Amino acid sequence: MKKLILITAILGLKASFAMVPKDTTIIEFDDKTAKSKVKVITNDKRTFEFPKALNLDNVLKTLGVDSSEREKALVLVSKGKVSNDTLLVVSREGQRIKIITKDINIPKDTLIKGSPAPDDDQIRTFDEEEPTAKMIKDKPESKSDEPKKPKKFFAKSDFGLYVGLNNFTKYTSEEPDRLMGLRNWSSRYVALSFRKNVTLVRGGKVDWALSYGPEIAWYNFMFKNSNVAVTKNGQVAFVKNTKETEKSKLVMPYLNFPVMFNFGFKEEKFKIGFGGYVGYRVGGYTKEVYSSGGKNKIEGSYGLNDFVYGLTAEIGKKNGLTLFGRYDLNKLFKENQVNSLGTQALSVGLRF
Repeated sequence: MKKLILITAILGLKASFAMVPKDTTIIEFDDKTAKSKVKVITNDKRTFEFPKALNLDNVLKTLGVDSSEREKALVLVSKGKVSNDTLLVVSREGQRIKIITKDINIPKDTLIKGSPAPDDDQIRTFDEEEPTAKMIKDKPESKSDEPKKPKKFFAKSDFGLYVGLNNFTKYTSEEPDRLMGLRNWSSRYVALSFRKNVTLVRGGKVDWALSYGPEIAWYNFMFKNSNVAVTKNGQVAFVKNTKETEKSKLVMPYLNFPVMFNFGFKEEKFKIGFGGYVGYRVGGYTKEVYSSGGKNKIEGSYGLNDFVYGLTAEIGKKNGLTLFGRYDLNKLFKENQVNSLGTQALSVGLRF
């Protein structure tokens, strides 16, 4: 309820409240009980003798309102949570009190002449089931009365599709013609991610969130010049295929678990995040598609490390495309693999 509570005492009205009579006078005072300014509006021509120490109960009592109805009016005032100004209309017939919860703009210290009564659908009447003062006192504040928190930037969960490109970094090979060379636009990274977002800080302009969840990822390394990865005496080797190939690749699927800190800028609808990931290799195979027709697929570990870990970062629009980058900190192949010393993997692309 706004600090200014309008208490209108209109005597001699009909039960229908069809029209407020003319020559209405406003009396203003400080109510010590409600601790707010109170305006009493009356069209009665007789002189009222109000007590020196004015309060709502004394005013209503002087106007002839019985004790039960006065208590109900005091309950309404004590709530102090009504968003609109509240007008108490007192009828001499039966002393029923009706409450109008409609914005009422009444200029200070003026006369109201011939103001029409509000429509019936804007009026509600105190019923016997109305809460008493004790009930209001014991009742917790409504959630609607609490200040609204800023809307969250991040959804509680989301699903993402990663599509990007792979490459080898920091590798050295004992093969003289560097047969580990890759076809850049054909070496693809694909991942399916299910992520939970926990908002840590909900600010007016920026939200902070912790994001985590499982994903399944595939590294596809497509070799140049019909080269192929093979295993000889426990060592992975990269050799030229005896047959001409259209495609020759090494595929490694991983089950990963990334964890990221994300920042969402609300006005710009822009997000940025960084973090890390760990993963476990769940397979591996080579696949060749021959130019003359036919294909060959061989499953194996190819000297690959079982575990992977690295750094990741993302940047993009809130509901748009997101640019991502992944960098494996560990070596792609095991330490005893002399033909692929120091090889690491790098992936960049888009998250949809």
